[in-house]
Amino acid sequence: MKRLFGLFASRQFLKFLLAGGTAALLQWLSRFAFSQVVDFAWAVALAYLVGLATAFVLNKLFVFGASGRPVTSEMTYFALVNAVSFPIVWGVSILFGVFLLPHFLSRPLAEALGNAIGIVSPVGLSFLLHKFVTFRKAAS
Repeated sequence: MKRLFGLFASRQFLKFLLAGGTAALLQWLSRFAFSQVVDFAWAVALAYLVGLATAFVLNKLFVFGASGRPVTSEMTYFALVNAVSFPIVWGVSILFGVFLLPHFLSRPLAEALGNAIGIVSPVGLSFLLHKFVTFRKAAS
């Protein structure tokens, strides 16, 4: 448990939060643009792809550094890890943005807040999977 706490109380996790926060902001903002042409559920899915691409680049450059493995391998694992996270993001976004918050807030505000909650919901899981799977160091 102490080791797990140490992972989250690290400089690397702080960098992950900053990189992820930037990607999440772009994801969240792009959802508004996508919502102009598709319904909320599709807009969340399309915006997730914006966040995915941004997060990969920022994490590779500023958080985890060179792993010594091919970039295509990192990209594949990054996509797989995010495939695990996507149902969480989408489900939490829909739960809050469509079913819970509209009872208390206007529909646009409920969707915006619901999507924000969904985006941040898998942050701990994502950090661990990217650290130990996506960007793990190549065996020497």
